[in-house]
Order: sequence, then C-alpha cells, then structure tokens
Amino acid sequence: MGFDPNEPEQRHQLRAALKAADLTPGELWLNYFSIGGGVGEYEVEAYLQGLLSLPPIQRDLLAMAANELIEAVPRLYAPYSDDPILTEPSQESVRESAHGSAQEPDAGGDHDTHGRPGPDEPADPQDDH
Repeated sequence: MGFDPNEPEQRHQLRAALKAADLTPGELWLNYFSIGGGVGEYEVEAYLQGLLSLPPIQRDLLAMAANELIEAVPRLYAPYSDDPILTEPSQESVRESAHGSAQEPDAGGDHDTHGRPGPDEPADPQDDH
C-alpha cells in the first residue's frame, strides 16, 4: 500500500465532518460496513487517528458513509414569514391543547399565564377606546 499525498487531508476533512455532525466512529463504521466497506471497526478508528493507511476505494467508501449519515441529520434553519412550519401547529402546542393547557388564550386578548395584560394590550380594560 503506497502513500497517497491526498490521504492526510482526506482524513482531516472526514474527521472534521464527523465532529461537526456529532457522529461517532462506530456509527461511521456501521454505515460504511453496510455499504460494502472492507475493513473492521478498529481499522477505521486507527485510520481516523492517522495510525493506518487505507486504499483510496476504502477511504471513498468511508466518505460516502459519512455523507449519507450527515444528510440524515436534521438541520436547523431560521424560517421565513411564509414558511409552512410557522402555520402548522407545533407538536408541543398540539400536545398542550389535547391536555387542556393552562396557557390557553381567552377572548380578551394577549394575557400571560398569570392573567396580566400583554405588551400590546391596555392595562385597564376600560381604557381601550
């Protein structure tokens, strides 16, 4: 097995991607093995630590396995004003309404959970004219 000059950088990028996605070497190996990877979990760990060299095909299978796992991780994002996620009830609000939440708004407007008026509501109900 000859030394590939790209191997150290490929290893570095793979480790960085795993860390950013909070994936373990064990998770990587399991997915790698499931897509036909040919080395054991200990060898993958040794490769990630820079203690073992792997042939390009095995490194590429590790990259493919990592990319599949990374794609499966849900990503956070900031929604736009017309995003469907804002118009769909969240699981928490559905759960609260099913169990009779103490925070249900009354017909009077925006009150906090202690019955105090919200920031856009007059403090005195008689003062809203």
